[in-house]
Amino acid sequence: MPKQTVLNRSRTAFVRPHLTIILASLWAGGADAGVAAAQDGQIQEVIVTAQKTAQPASKTPLALSVLGGEDLRQSGATNAVALTELAPNVQISTDTGKLQVAIRGVVSLDTSEKGDSSTAFNVDGAYIGRSEAQLGSFLDLERVEVLRGPQGTLYGRNATAGAINLITNKPTNKLEGRVDAEIGDYAMRRLEGVLNIPVNSTLALRAAALTVRHNTYLHAGPNTVGLSDQDDSAGRLHALFTFTPQTTWLLTAERSKAGGNGSNSVPLTNFFNGTPVAGGNNLRNPVYLDRGADAQRTAAFRFVNVGSHKGDVATSLRSEFKTSVGDAAELTYQFARLHAQVDEFNNGSYFGFPLYNIINGESTQRTHELRLNSVGDAALSWVAGIYHFNEDIFRAGTYYTVTPGPLIVLPFTPTVESRSKAAFGQMTYRASKDLRLTLGARTTRDEKSGHDPISGNAAGPGYTAHVESAKSNFRLAADYDVRPALMVYGSLSTGYKAGGFNDTSGTAYKPENLTSMEAGVKGRFLGNRLRLGAAAFHYDYKDMQLTSVVCASGSTGANCGALTTNASNASIKGLELEGSYNATVDDRINFSLATAEGKFKTYRPNAGNDWSGQQIDRSPAYNASLGYAHTFTLDGGASVVARIGTRLNGAYFLSDFAEAIRYRQPAYRKSDISATYTAPAQRYYVQAYARNLENTITLDSLLPGGFGIGAPRTFGVRAGTQF
Repeated sequence: MPKQTVLNRSRTAFVRPHLTIILASLWAGGADAGVAAAQDGQIQEVIVTAQKTAQPASKTPLALSVLGGEDLRQSGATNAVALTELAPNVQISTDTGKLQVAIRGVVSLDTSEKGDSSTAFNVDGAYIGRSEAQLGSFLDLERVEVLRGPQGTLYGRNATAGAINLITNKPTNKLEGRVDAEIGDYAMRRLEGVLNIPVNSTLALRAAALTVRHNTYLHAGPNTVGLSDQDDSAGRLHALFTFTPQTTWLLTAERSKAGGNGSNSVPLTNFFNGTPVAGGNNLRNPVYLDRGADAQRTAAFRFVNVGSHKGDVATSLRSEFKTSVGDAAELTYQFARLHAQVDEFNNGSYFGFPLYNIINGESTQRTHELRLNSVGDAALSWVAGIYHFNEDIFRAGTYYTVTPGPLIVLPFTPTVESRSKAAFGQMTYRASKDLRLTLGARTTRDEKSGHDPISGNAAGPGYTAHVESAKSNFRLAADYDVRPALMVYGSLSTGYKAGGFNDTSGTAYKPENLTSMEAGVKGRFLGNRLRLGAAAFHYDYKDMQLTSVVCASGSTGANCGALTTNASNASIKGLELEGSYNATVDDRINFSLATAEGKFKTYRPNAGNDWSGQQIDRSPAYNASLGYAHTFTLDGGASVVARIGTRLNGAYFLSDFAEAIRYRQPAYRKSDISATYTAPAQRYYVQAYARNLENTITLDSLLPGGFGIGAPRTFGVRAGTQF
């Protein structure tokens, strides 16, 4: 049987993997990436909680990538954007400082106060609704679970794309700590510290803090003001009370700040030739032209500076109480409160002129989940629960154009309230020694209300809107052990994303629904040195919600905002393969290959354009990764690990659906390299690295008149010690 490392429960001791082997697997590629290989070269098992109960990743019948916290930390993955490089069929970017997650081509581009992500983003089981709060730094993480495919049964809200679960390290009964530091180009500075204190036999504390800074990746061009950079900090305190081996209470206080200069875009013409569209926000018939990384990163407009802003500050309080109910069940109650303050200043372009906007406001989110699950080895295992979510948001934002354009002022003061209630359950019956059958169901009711007396026009009118939607989702699955280390599975499941309304008119759009068929295999071969996982999927995607920034009156700028419509149905199908191979004790290979054919069915964005059968946005036809690491063992117990990895990504589209214009990001490659020295007894390590050796600049998001772009080539040095 495979060796197992238990990483999921706060009441179990944290098993620290062997650091040198962890660093050898920095190119995380799949369900066991980030977990140390055993000294005999075997691949260890990971216990995950992707289905709300603890089970081995290799026995979890769904498409799942697990990325260890050491991998994320040592590879410099300080926020969710880095998962693009680490998990197949995942595209994660930012839009004016807010997270956009696409999994297998399913994405929501509405990052405004009225929008919701298509991916359930959770920290220690607590759902994080606001995209600006999701971007917070990865701090002292045990692992990240990336679930691909609709999670309509077990997860909180709007999980048509999948789920991302951040699992933090919990307090232990051992006095320990670590410090990691990093410096690099673009004045990169990163410092993280962790301290674990066992107070007594009942109480243990764990504190962690992080600061990350770097200068802008953009060339200033004609600007004299600071452009988008990073100045983030985060802190967390866990307090774990262990009353008995069966009863624990985890209290968490967390605070993060995303500061620095506001977001900036670069002009469309940095990447494309085309005919400017009236209003200056698009290019007709755009043709990609590689002008080189320096030109691509140049901001052409002279932006403004209107003073200091503190950015987004999120404060979270969480409580998780667990106790046994008899000998066959466990009760869990989770409560979370997230308060986010927004004080943003962003520069961009609109109508062909420089533009800036100031956004102030706050939001408060509360979630409750009461869950009961079976324990033990009975033939029937199950989990059932109820869920409640509520969120109140206020924003005050104004957009201004500046010289040389005419003065255009667009004020918004929306108030949005969201409510969601659900009851869910899932049970798995062991029909025989090797066959398991799963049935899951969830019923959800969502409400959303909004009011803005201004809505982009100081003279009014604004809007008042209220939408309600309800849906019951299900999951049917079966998995079968062909042999002890080889499992096959199949599933039929559904997902649902609530409807909403538009912020300029209050007009409603319908929920979107997704039906998924998936079949897969997970296995271990060659004496547990080779791990493989593969999946094939097909989506029937109905009432697809598409979002663009539009202006109902382009000549004056009034009534501009994010417009979401149920524009099309789509079909998405693909294959995924990921795995790792320990060729020797000192040689490790990680790899992945994924395809996704996402196409609109019948879709006409306007009367003059027919996109039926065309590729949907943010759905590259393929992506692949390959990494190799070798460990050199030195005298005295020290080691050096050399690693190289590369990722290929197919072409994808960013579209303005209202104007029926598509911008095509060509296929690209990004490669990383590193060398790590680890001292005897793992007293400390030093690592030199370079990322994106090709200096490939990619299109991350489409804004009026410009693009948000990815990071260029970077290099630096990391070092750390632990006790």
